[in-house]
Amino acid sequence: MALTKGQQTRQKMINLMYLVFIAMLALNISTEVLDGFVLMNDNLQESIKVAEERNRKIYSEIDAAYAANSEKAEKSFITAQGVKLQTDSLFDFVQSLKLQIAKESDGADADVNNLESKDNLDAASEVMLSPIGGKGNELKRRLDQYRESVVGLINDEEKKEVVRRTLSTEPSERAKKDRKNWLQASFEKMPSIAAVTLLSELQVNIRQAEGEVLNVVSQNIDLEDIRVNELSAFVIPQSNMVMRGTTYKANIILAAVDTTQRPKIVIDGKELPTANNGLYERPAGVIGANSFSGFIELIDRMGRPLRREFTQKYTVMEPMATIAPLLMDVLYAGIDNPISISVPGVATNDVTARAMEGGTLVQGSNGQWIAKPSASNIGKKFIIAVSANVNGATQQIASKEFRIRALPEPLPYIEYKDHNGNTRIFRKGSLARAVILSATGIKASIDDGILNIPFNVLSFRTMAIDAMGNVSPEMSNGANFSSRQMEQIRRMNRGTQFFITSIKVKGPDGIDREVYPMEVRIN
Repeated sequence: MALTKGQQTRQKMINLMYLVFIAMLALNISTEVLDGFVLMNDNLQESIKVAEERNRKIYSEIDAAYAANSEKAEKSFITAQGVKLQTDSLFDFVQSLKLQIAKESDGADADVNNLESKDNLDAASEVMLSPIGGKGNELKRRLDQYRESVVGLINDEEKKEVVRRTLSTEPSERAKKDRKNWLQASFEKMPSIAAVTLLSELQVNIRQAEGEVLNVVSQNIDLEDIRVNELSAFVIPQSNMVMRGTTYKANIILAAVDTTQRPKIVIDGKELPTANNGLYERPAGVIGANSFSGFIELIDRMGRPLRREFTQKYTVMEPMATIAPLLMDVLYAGIDNPISISVPGVATNDVTARAMEGGTLVQGSNGQWIAKPSASNIGKKFIIAVSANVNGATQQIASKEFRIRALPEPLPYIEYKDHNGNTRIFRKGSLARAVILSATGIKASIDDGILNIPFNVLSFRTMAIDAMGNVSPEMSNGANFSSRQMEQIRRMNRGTQFFITSIKVKGPDGIDREVYPMEVRIN
């Protein structure tokens, strides 16, 4: 809670007098010094009354806001009540300490505001620092707890720091040099009137901290009301791209939305029903750019109408979809064909697709789908239909036809490593005998720059032709050279020509087939 200029000046004078009086005590406690503490304490009592009156007004405003709109002000009201309970409890505890010090000084009938034994040096120590029954530690604990509680409710960092300093229980640098804690520095051998004055100052700081929190709580209510310096109308469409045949939908609100008071909304001269909660719908019939305009009106706290104009544009487009095969403009039977399916302006999870004929279609992730044409439909059509959920309604957007083809024939090859360790593919020509033997067998695949599909080699035959024209056939029982084939290759001289024939393979479509032979010359 901010102080007025006059209050700030008075507070500075009080603090200065307090420091001067404490310093003079070390030399001599004269009557004038003690009377100075009385004057200071009286000024502090006046400051307490001013702070309490200010806080009382803020409490009244919060109570009034809660009575007018309990739903909106409930959180702030509960917070304020909690702050009041904590503050009053701590304030009253400090007041009880002042009274105990007064009674320790003047007896049971002591008046805390009119001490007689002002210079009593034992009363404050007895009440606050006595090993048995001393209240100092409890004061420190409650003060620390209260300080951290209220600081957590203040947003402004500078104000937080002010509260931390004014309610601090850390000893001053001078006290640290004298090896005294906060309690010892504040109450040990302190005249009764000085101790009471210190506690009065603490009460002022408690009420001021309470005021800082109340200001924040009150402002939070204002933020939820219409006490702002600028208000704007907003149209929030579910989508600015609308397909013909669907419905345009938008929320029209006054920022921020006030769910406890329904505004009046007029669009193109027609009032929107209150039951719609600001949801506006209109058929999307005309292709291209469209717009609408109107105003939104709300009643402020003074009962006056507050109106804001708005205009909104949107686009209506023809239904469309993008269906793009990742391989080519055909689908191959017997394998997984990845396909990308999307609808402009529609989220991926709102797009669905199905195979109308020719096989099956399975959804993947991130707009990817897998088309699986069946082998029995080779040469026929594969048709995909795409639907989308637009503004809560599912609509078929488009369909596309693909041709179903059989997989191309795979080609056999020998895979080996060159002298740099790079993988190489050999299909025909000359090859060193050592390279052939290190490869241990052959492989087969479709690899035409578009497809890259491996096949399993089931068996193959090697046929060597010697210098006399004699042919020596040997058969494998899998993808690797048999021991007889390996021995056959080892016996071959440079220039010997041999063929790898009768190569049987099986592809991902499950079909066994025989592929083209290989011609190899020993280099």
